[in-house]
Amino acid sequence: MSPYLKLEELGKRIEYTFLKHIFERKDWELFLERAKTYPFRSICVPPHLIKEAKRVFPKKVVSVAGFPLGFQLLETKLKEIEDLFKESAEEVDFVINLSFVKARNKEALLRELELVRKISKDKVIKAIIETPWLRPEEIEFVISLLMATGIDYVKTSTGFWGKATTLEEIIFLKKLSQGRIKIKASGGIRDLDTALAFLDAGADLIGTSSGYEILRELETKSGEFPSPKDEVVDIYVDGCSLGNPGPGGYGIIIKDGNSEIVLSGGEPYTTNNRMELLAVIKALAYFKEPKKIRIHSDSEYVIKGATEWLPIWVKRGFKGANGKTIKNEDLWRELARWLKIHQVIFSKVLAHAGHPENERVDRIAKGEAKKWRKNS
Repeated sequence: MSPYLKLEELGKRIEYTFLKHIFERKDWELFLERAKTYPFRSICVPPHLIKEAKRVFPKKVVSVAGFPLGFQLLETKLKEIEDLFKESAEEVDFVINLSFVKARNKEALLRELELVRKISKDKVIKAIIETPWLRPEEIEFVISLLMATGIDYVKTSTGFWGKATTLEEIIFLKKLSQGRIKIKASGGIRDLDTALAFLDAGADLIGTSSGYEILRELETKSGEFPSPKDEVVDIYVDGCSLGNPGPGGYGIIIKDGNSEIVLSGGEPYTTNNRMELLAVIKALAYFKEPKKIRIHSDSEYVIKGATEWLPIWVKRGFKGANGKTIKNEDLWRELARWLKIHQVIFSKVLAHAGHPENERVDRIAKGEAKKWRKNS
């Protein structure tokens, strides 16, 4: 069994990355919110965003130099690295001059690495070498020089050029390194299985823009919660509207230790989304003291809203990117309030796939909606 099947263990091996060259402000804000959601080792961000990241993210902030081509004048690259550390970056990933590798210009590459090591002093530096574009003998040539000059990590790829890093490359790097240089695998690592495979093959660190998705996948698969299982309340919720809009209902099953509580309710004229949201709110409101709660829902609207959109909406005063008030503002405000009281994680359940509790809350919700239809 992989030792990385715990959020804390896998998180401390992931450098969550945001290196888009064109992006909207909302993309950056979402990244920062996600970065705080899970226990990442570090985040890697563009140079101009280092200071803002440092104000928000409590752990290491990393940035890049010579990115993504690496063919700057050496003096320019050295000044860039020096400025990054002055800007409070704690580590720097720099792209080596790959033309030196292709030409087997040992003297020029050795000079670059030695001066990068010198300017960085005791800071951690990672050399990006683009393994997907190098032949085995070229990789061996680079690694020998990285080890000779005391570079801390070899990083496989910028991820900019269309070829993903392979498992075979990690195995080869591990063999060459002989424990004298660490390996940061990056480039095309987008899911849990790939991340675990690369770590098991010898990578010390994973660099990926999909860090949030990877840890969320682990959380969903394992049902892990950062506390003993017997302290966690599992809640299953569903909501529906007959007609959307129309009469609606919600169903809730609360499993607290050995006890089970069923709650339900409805409204005469509502929507599916409102009932899905109301189910979560009513479930959280059942507990008057703070609890550790796992919400099981088949609603993408609820889960994405609560984990991805809501932090941004709160900052914007519950307005969307267009400046207009979001739909169901009243319910999102109430949910935000309860999420501050309880410690909550969300688990996605496939709808109508035979999950016992999900099928039950679906029937309860529909039963409540039918009552309102009969009474109307």
